[in-house]
Amino acid sequence: MSRRSYSKHIPDFRLVTHYGESGRSVVHSANPWTKAVLLVAVVSLATVLTDIVLLTALFIVMLAAYKLARLPLGVLLGWFTLPVMFVVTLTMLFVFTEPGDEVVGLDLLGTRVSISDNGVILMAKLLLRALAVVTFSLTLFMTTKYGQIAGIAHRTLPRALATMFLLSYRFLFVTSDEVTDLLDAMHARNGGLVKGVTRQSRLFASIFGHAFIHAFERAERISKAMESRGFSGEFPTVERLPRPSARGYVMMAVAFAAVAFSAYCRYFDQELMRWL
Repeated sequence: MSRRSYSKHIPDFRLVTHYGESGRSVVHSANPWTKAVLLVAVVSLATVLTDIVLLTALFIVMLAAYKLARLPLGVLLGWFTLPVMFVVTLTMLFVFTEPGDEVVGLDLLGTRVSISDNGVILMAKLLLRALAVVTFSLTLFMTTKYGQIAGIAHRTLPRALATMFLLSYRFLFVTSDEVTDLLDAMHARNGGLVKGVTRQSRLFASIFGHAFIHAFERAERISKAMESRGFSGEFPTVERLPRPSARGYVMMAVAFAAVAFSAYCRYFDQELMRWL
């Protein structure tokens, strides 16, 4: 399987589909409904948990599930770049304004600028939440066939939203291909990305601008081709999804029991979590 993505920091959707269609691990053979429901439970746990130890444990469990699926850990670490940059950028202001004991600081123009321990903990918690959800989301998509994902979308979303979701998912492939083609063309003409800040910003803006223009033009051609072949605006689902096994129901029950217990401890009895 040759990788199409230009950068190791950008998710390669063709590689995701390849692992989803050809994987043979225990996680691949798990019921898709079970994995989808567990993803909802993971998102809920990442939302309600506040203790950094528990969030760390949640992230470790998600990494264990990813490794159990026999997926490449090096690829995952590269794809962590985007969520890490997003979280760090989002929390940068809160790090300097969160009250607590000073970790590092300096005097700037007569004002004391410092980073507190609570600010560092806040950033760590948000990073753990984001990476736990991203890890299990990738595990779900890299261990589930596209037909099964389409079936789940049609069973859980309104018909129009399901069609929009599946078309948007496929459009990511078109956009990724156009960006890669432009970068290949630039390097074929001895172009490079290591420039000055101003020139580099203009270069990236030009690349992504042309990429989206070409992607939309290509999507329009694909749409006309689909309509000429009788596409009515709905994706037919031909793969029937089996019901979860007894073990799957037990896993879902345990996951949502953990969510309910965590929510109760956070919103009604915080002393219970401290006692545990």
